[in-house]
Amino acid sequence: MQGSNTVAQQVCGQLVHEHQNIAHMNIARQILECLFRRRSLAPGQDHELSLQVLQPHLAKVVQAIESGRQIEMVLPAFPGKSPSRKKTLSHLPDLAEHHAIDELHRLCKEIQEIYAPGALIHICSDGYVFSDLVHVPDADVKAYTDAIQDYAEQHYSGTFAHFDLRDAYPPLDCLDAMREEMMIEHGQSLVLLQQRFKDDPHMMLMYCGIHRFLSEDYSGLKVFAGMSLNAVKKVAKPASQRVIQRSEAWSALLQARYPHCLRLSIHPQLAVSTKIGIRLVPTSDLWRTPWHSVAIKRRGVVTLEKRSNVDERYHRLVFRKGRPCHYASAQ
Repeated sequence: MQGSNTVAQQVCGQLVHEHQNIAHMNIARQILECLFRRRSLAPGQDHELSLQVLQPHLAKVVQAIESGRQIEMVLPAFPGKSPSRKKTLSHLPDLAEHHAIDELHRLCKEIQEIYAPGALIHICSDGYVFSDLVHVPDADVKAYTDAIQDYAEQHYSGTFAHFDLRDAYPPLDCLDAMREEMMIEHGQSLVLLQQRFKDDPHMMLMYCGIHRFLSEDYSGLKVFAGMSLNAVKKVAKPASQRVIQRSEAWSALLQARYPHCLRLSIHPQLAVSTKIGIRLVPTSDLWRTPWHSVAIKRRGVVTLEKRSNVDERYHRLVFRKGRPCHYASAQ
């Protein structure tokens, strides 16, 4: 009789465990579906949420649920404003960034409605990683990063954590040395990277996107004044490759530091990927980001656009706390 009770208890325990596993998997799927509603996909990718699409991320979410932990996400983003005033209003964050942070907070609130412990987003600013390549002074990166952290903390304390290159190498007091150390530890050679551009269509798509944005930025800077667009594009080519090279080294550093976190990206991704491309603010250009743009507010809806494309006859420049913030549509 005692043996029968023991078997019954084991079977019962197994059924309870299986029930918990099913419940955890259902919650994990709901959380990922919430995330994927904001997904940014590369052109031609299927939006269907198949098990194959969810698979690279399920285990991390389930493990967090089983442990009762927050769902943690890593987002390399908010590097610093484009230095080209053809694109941006100033070197500081404005409504474009604030709206993006507001949207990320809404995402975390939606996850909390599904799963009580909620979510935490690690904003891992990559501004210092390639500031020298994109011609943004490190002092401007610091002012921008500090302002982002202040806004997030003032409005959404507990939703975000912040990390940048200075936090990765605290013993070093020189940003050039930090960048060099990062490349020694996590960098890939340019020769191998250039071969990947040839072999991988998604890598070539990323290179073309970065090269286009960097060429636009350079063409708006005094240091390149008087140069033809083709000449600027030629200068931007190796710089674009190095931006991607350092960005990948930064990604590898973050993967080593945050192996349990979901990996978000501000760039469009393939449907099946270890990264989840995420749309921060509506825009007609998949590659446009808040830090390459101005915000336009029309009837309460915020979108992104290059400053040079804004027709100021129909849009009013709005200031907040004495600084340019966004354009408001007069229509």
